[in-house]
Amino acid sequence: MPTAGPDDLKRSYPDRQLFHFHSAIAGGEISYLCAPGETDAATKARAAKAHAAYEAEVRRYGDTFAEALVGALQSGATPGTAANKVNSESDAWARAAALEIESDFQCLPVAAPGVGLGD
Repeated sequence: MPTAGPDDLKRSYPDRQLFHFHSAIAGGEISYLCAPGETDAATKARAAKAHAAYEAEVRRYGDTFAEALVGALQSGATPGTAANKVNSESDAWARAAALEIESDFQCLPVAAPGVGLGD
């Protein structure tokens, strides 16, 4: 599957700033493209709030993901079928969570460990 590279993001969001934060939940870094604020400091502060909110979403979803996987396996699904179902639900959750963070903070999560920006 193709991924967006930094040049693609610059074309799509030319006015946005890219911020990186360490993820205590996912490990590694999560990156956000944020709309400009009144000052660079205000934009960075909003990006930090977006990151805190996204980390909270990831933490909550981790519990849901584990419950869904165990439930699928207990219902008799094969491990592969259970994983495919849960992964599909995870993709839908990730899209919805990213759009919610964008709506609330004008910061779009664009990369996390294992997903997002291509090299």
